Amino acid sequence: MKRLIAATLACLALAACSAIPTSGPVEKGVTDVSAPNDFSPILPGPTPGATPTAIVQGFLTAASGGSVNGFDVAREYLTPAASSGWDPLAQVTVFDSREVFLGFDEAKRTATYKVPVAARVNADGVLVEASSDEQSTLEFTVTTDNDGNSRISGLDDGIVMSAADFARYYRPVKLLFVSKDNATLVPELRWFPSNDQIATATARELVKGPSPWLADAVNTGFPPGSSLNVDAVVVENGVAKVTLAAGSAGDAAQRSLAAEQLRLTLTQLPSVQEVVTTVGALPLAGDDSAAPKVAALPDERAAVIADGRLGMWNGDKVEVTPADVGVVPVGASGLALSYDAKRVAMVVNGSIVTSTALSDAHVLEAPPANPDAPGGPVVPTKTIVEGRNLVAPSFDLRGWLWTTETLSDGTITVAGPDGAVTQLAAPQLEGRTIQALAVSRDGARVAVLSRASGVQVLEVMAVVRGSAGEPLALGATLALGPAVPDSIDLAWLDDVSVAALGADSSRISVVAVGGWTTDVTAPVGAMSIAARNGVPTLLAVGEGDTLVARYGNDWKIQASNVSEVAFAG
Repeated sequence: MKRLIAATLACLALAACSAIPTSGPVEKGVTDVSAPNDFSPILPGPTPGATPTAIVQGFLTAASGGSVNGFDVAREYLTPAASSGWDPLAQVTVFDSREVFLGFDEAKRTATYKVPVAARVNADGVLVEASSDEQSTLEFTVTTDNDGNSRISGLDDGIVMSAADFARYYRPVKLLFVSKDNATLVPELRWFPSNDQIATATARELVKGPSPWLADAVNTGFPPGSSLNVDAVVVENGVAKVTLAAGSAGDAAQRSLAAEQLRLTLTQLPSVQEVVTTVGALPLAGDDSAAPKVAALPDERAAVIADGRLGMWNGDKVEVTPADVGVVPVGASGLALSYDAKRVAMVVNGSIVTSTALSDAHVLEAPPANPDAPGGPVVPTKTIVEGRNLVAPSFDLRGWLWTTETLSDGTITVAGPDGAVTQLAAPQLEGRTIQALAVSRDGARVAVLSRASGVQVLEVMAVVRGSAGEPLALGATLALGPAVPDSIDLAWLDDVSVAALGADSSRISVVAVGGWTTDVTAPVGAMSIAARNGVPTLLAVGEGDTLVARYGNDWKIQASNVSEVAFAG
């Protein structure tokens, strides 16, 4: 069942909104993770004489809301010893809208709470979605205090909350690192309680550094072992004051980068407009060399193969190369466009070929009125990567071309702008069937869609590059979207999200790296997708070779006789 990651519940009382159910389904809501409501829920403490089950229920509700306004009320449900040892933010277990159960064993004085897990968030704010059948069983030991009241004396660290409450109480934040050449921002999505400590949590995790899977693909201005001097970032009148511990400042270039990372990361928070950073009571002064930018968006135009010719869709109409330029080779598929729009790449007879016909043709024209008209000679191409059955290629921002064999031999092939071909080891892919791959706009990650023993796998791998931007190796792998169905195509939507086109063409899974999976409808008969900047920019080749574009929640036909479409990337 699809996870509902944000909700606006129809409640008459705020306390009712926050209550965690003990049985039955959880209310569904609308999807919206960008702006949690800023409020403090009403969290009642334990009632004298309450039953053990009521005590556990009250604790669950108070612990869930405590992520916003503190856990003092939740601790009232615990014995003093249990309270002192309980770490509420060690892990957050988020459950979805399926059946939940709370039972109490009178003989053992133990309450058991069973929930269907949607995701888990660790102490660093890293969210990992759960598989559709994952369950979690929490046990609470309940004792009677000296006043005859039930209190929880035994429990595991962490809290549990519904997906609706998680969307209400937590906010996603992009921790911003940079590419190996320090030119491009590389985000890592984290989730923090939307309270007055969110700036502290964000700064602490940024200074600590990226997750292990991403670490080899990015740079950070904070030396190993860096930390906040005081675990509190004070925000006053829109200014966040960050104090770093001694040893957290590197050389001048690192200090410049660190200050810029803090500024760009913390100003995502609505309460922060400016950041002042000090170390050892002195300003974190650098050499002002750091100027990382958000990865450039692809051109607004998309390359197409229409009526057998190369062309461009400009958002309004399709135009193609003149007849004398020629048609693409028979069976050409898997079109890709370079970021400078000077080259296209495609699969021909299992190999990757490129063409400069689009940039060489100074004038494009309307497609022929008669699609069966002779198309002229075959457009000149150059074989870049020879293969048996290579998957559709992907360009990165630096002009490298990426592909791999459909039946993986445990490598991914990259071809440089100069034509040099390199094999990057990807042993985890060996023996799998690869449907698609796509390189992120920042070039630090590559997403791969594959099947292993018939099971659909979507994952991203870190891309380790040299100082000149050349791919050197593939780093660690992060599995995504365990609920993604069998899929046939893949595209990056933005800097943190990828889209996977379902094999049955009924839906497109939108998967945030470090976030949630949602669905949008796919056009009938879709065989490939492309995107420039988010779901509203999705294009697809639909039934009968029609180019369709997403408008609102619908799709509209843009052109006929289009067999391939690709934004840059």
